[in-house]
Amino acid sequence: MRGLIVACLLGVLAGCATPQARKDFSRDLASGDLPAATSSAVQAAGPQDAEPNDLLWALEAGSLLRHSGLTERSTKMFDSAESLMKDDDTRNLVASTGNQALSMLANDNVLPYSPAVYDTVMLNTYKALNFWRDGDYENARVEWNRSDDRQRRAAEHFEAEIAQQRDEVSQAQNADLTTRSLEGSSQALQKAGVDVSQWEPYAGYVNPAAVYLHGLYFLFNGEGRADAEKARSSLERAYGLTKHAQVKSDMNAARRKSGKLKPAVWVLFENGTAAHKEELRIDLPLFLISGDVKYTGIALPVMRDGTPAYPYLTIGRQQTQPLADMDTIIRGEYKTRFNGILIKEILRATAKTVLQKQLNDSNPLLGSLGAIAQAVSTQADLRGWSTLPHNFQLATVPYPQSNRLTLGVPGHDDIVVDLPSEKRPVLVYVRAINAALPPRVDILASR
Repeated sequence: MRGLIVACLLGVLAGCATPQARKDFSRDLASGDLPAATSSAVQAAGPQDAEPNDLLWALEAGSLLRHSGLTERSTKMFDSAESLMKDDDTRNLVASTGNQALSMLANDNVLPYSPAVYDTVMLNTYKALNFWRDGDYENARVEWNRSDDRQRRAAEHFEAEIAQQRDEVSQAQNADLTTRSLEGSSQALQKAGVDVSQWEPYAGYVNPAAVYLHGLYFLFNGEGRADAEKARSSLERAYGLTKHAQVKSDMNAARRKSGKLKPAVWVLFENGTAAHKEELRIDLPLFLISGDVKYTGIALPVMRDGTPAYPYLTIGRQQTQPLADMDTIIRGEYKTRFNGILIKEILRATAKTVLQKQLNDSNPLLGSLGAIAQAVSTQADLRGWSTLPHNFQLATVPYPQSNRLTLGVPGHDDIVVDLPSEKRPVLVYVRAINAALPPRVDILASR
C-alpha cells in the first residue's frame, strides 16, 4: 500500500512538468523567428499524418499560418480546432471521472484545454477573414454567421456558469468553511494587488471587434434586405459598445444605405498580444490541521496586461484609434470563471492536506513525501491562446488616387500597400504580433 501511495505521488509530480515546447514557442516569437514558431505550433498540434489532437496548439498554429499568408492551411487548422471544441462540449456532458480525479490530486494542467468563449468567437472570425481574403464570399458568410451566433449565446453561457458556481459552494461538504475560505482568499488576492472586481466585461460578454467586422462585411458585401439588416444591427451594437466615430459613420451608412458604398479604405489594426495569466501562490486561508501538516497553499492564475506591438499606425495625418480591447474581453470572461477556479483550488488543497495528514499519521516519511508532492503539484493553469491581440484599432481614409496606401509604423519603415486598381470599398487588415515580426497586411475587398 505504501509503495502504491508513493507511486501515485510520483505520478502526480511527473504530471506537473512544464512543456518545453511552450518555452521554445514563446522564445521564437519574441525573437521574430516566425517560421520556427509556426513549425513548433504545427508539430505540437498533432502528428503530420493525422488530424491535430491538441486544441490550444491548433489555435496557435492557425493564427501563425494566417500571419504567414497561408490562409488555406490556416483555415484547415482552425477547422480541426473547431472539431476539438465540439469534442470538449461532449466531454462536458460526460466528463472523464479519471481525469477529474487526477486533477484534484495534481492540478488542472492534467485536463485537456477547455476553450473560452472568446476563443470560439475569434476562431470563426479568423476563418471568416481567411475566406474573405481569398474571395470566397459564401464561406465567409457562413463563418460570420457562426461568429455572430456564438456571441449571442455568450450571456446565456455565463449565466449558467455563475449558477453552477453557487451550487458548488452550497453543496460543498462544509459550505460555511468553503465560503469563509473564498472570502479569505479574496482578501489575500487584494493584498497581492489583484482586484478581480475591476475586470469588467463588455455588455453581454461581446467582442466588439468581431461584431463590427460582422457588420462591416455585410455593409460591404450584402445582398438584399436581410443582409442590410444584419449590417445595421451589428454596427448599431458595435457603436453602442465602442462609441467609435467611424463605427457611428458606418452605422449611419447602414441605416440609410440605398446603393453601394463610395470607394474608401478602412484600416483595421490588430495589435500586439493579449492579456496572459501568471501564477500567484498564497497561503491557504483554511487550516484543517495544524500540527502534522508541513505545507498547504493554493496557486491561482491571475491576469496580467497584454503587450501592444505599436501604439498606433498612421495613414497620412490620421492615426488608428482604439476600437476594442481584447484584454477587457479576456478579463471579463475570466472574472466570471474566477470563483469557480478558486472554489476548485480550495477543495483541491483541502483534499491534498487531508491526504498529507493521513500519510503522516501512517509514516512521517510518507507525510514528508506528501508535503513535497503537494507543494510541487500546486500549480495554476496558465494556458491560453497567446497569439490573440492586445487590442483592435480602426481608421478610414479616402481612396488614394495613386491606388497606393502608405502605413506609418512608429519606429519602423513605412509599409506601402498596393490597392485594387478598381476603386471600391476596401478593408486593409493589419496584424502586428510584436515589433520583432513584420506586420502582416491583407486586402479584403468588396465584391
